[in-house]
Amino acid sequence: MTIEEYPILEKLLAQGTALSVVTLDWMKKWRGMDLDSADYDFRELSGSTSINMKIRKLDPADPQGYKSRGSFVPLNGAANPDTEISYFNLATILGYDSIFRPTVRYELGSKASAALKRLIENTSIHGRDRVENKANILHEIASGQPLRGCVKAKKLDSARAYDEMVNPSAAGNGAPRSSNSVISFLQVDNPQPKSGVTLELCHGYQGDALQLAREYSVIMSLDAIFRQWDRYSGGNVVIAKDDAGVAHFYATDNGGADVSSQQSRLERNIGLFSRYDHRVTDGLKTVLAFLKN
Repeated sequence: MTIEEYPILEKLLAQGTALSVVTLDWMKKWRGMDLDSADYDFRELSGSTSINMKIRKLDPADPQGYKSRGSFVPLNGAANPDTEISYFNLATILGYDSIFRPTVRYELGSKASAALKRLIENTSIHGRDRVENKANILHEIASGQPLRGCVKAKKLDSARAYDEMVNPSAAGNGAPRSSNSVISFLQVDNPQPKSGVTLELCHGYQGDALQLAREYSVIMSLDAIFRQWDRYSGGNVVIAKDDAGVAHFYATDNGGADVSSQQSRLERNIGLFSRYDHRVTDGLKTVLAFLKN
């Protein structure tokens, strides 16, 4: 498979919608990419419970001999490529692609699939979830069909898990800590955050209180839509810095979601917050009207 176009992103650009510098950069890097070509090399798996494959584009002019092109993510127990793609595209439509990790649909051909098979078979894989993912991925490769999944951008260098917000031991596979300042801002009975007020999330990560609350409200809104069940298990609430050193939320791992899951998951996620970004709710209403027509 060769990445030749980005239908939703290109339509937005044609309409005059501004995309983030990071999104535009990855669109450029991925355009024309064919992982079965001799230009690409695969030496390493990634993921904690999921099994993903790092992508290297060979470049003799680079000191390392290659440049990262992100990772290929097949279907894993806690990594659904379809929801990864959907999160990013919907966030981009709503004007928030800058806080989501760029993702694009991809299918591995025979050469790249063989490389993934070889890496899985030659890598020591432990843990019940990873062992189960290993078996499922190898089964899909053995079918001889292109391996469906997605390609995700390399994480920003400044990205770190913001587990200070998370209570992973809470019922329902974890929950946000109600004592966290951002979560507190997103409860309608509490005072609203103010623009121009600096909020320190953790050592070295400071940002505008209103902007941070708005960003996380967007993430929580999409978590409700996609029935996310893995946000608060640990490691999946992430923050990063922009070029000016200002902290932002950064949704890097969104695959633990299933829109076909029980209604109770939707209701639980909605119940975690009560203050929304009205521009986002208006945008969602527009998307819904488009889909209905």
